[in-house]
Amino acid sequence: MAHDNHHTNDPLRDLAHSTLTFYERFGLQPDVADMIQNFREEVGELVEAAQDGTDKQHIAEEAGDVFVTAIGVCWASGVDIEQLVAQVYRVIAKNDAKNHETHVYTDGKIRRRK
Repeated sequence: MAHDNHHTNDPLRDLAHSTLTFYERFGLQPDVADMIQNFREEVGELVEAAQDGTDKQHIAEEAGDVFVTAIGVCWASGVDIEQLVAQVYRVIAKNDAKNHETHVYTDGKIRRRK
């Protein structure tokens, strides 16, 4: 499926379509192992940049690469872009509904109160 650079004023959807257009431009085939390898490399680079902590722009760049490669993993796994976008918006809504009465920060993670 060909994707274009048409912008929708939905940054998440635009990023997803731009990512697929990028992969298509280079003739990449959806290979899960390759996409996972790329994703792991980018996550490692983000972790290193964040642990160093001295270059905020570098951290942001690495985070952007993680977003793109995560989309690539989904694409290679056969996840439809609209399905991915819808799921991200469900996560946003779920997170927006969490508060101090329902959740607590413990052990490095926000967890449901018992």
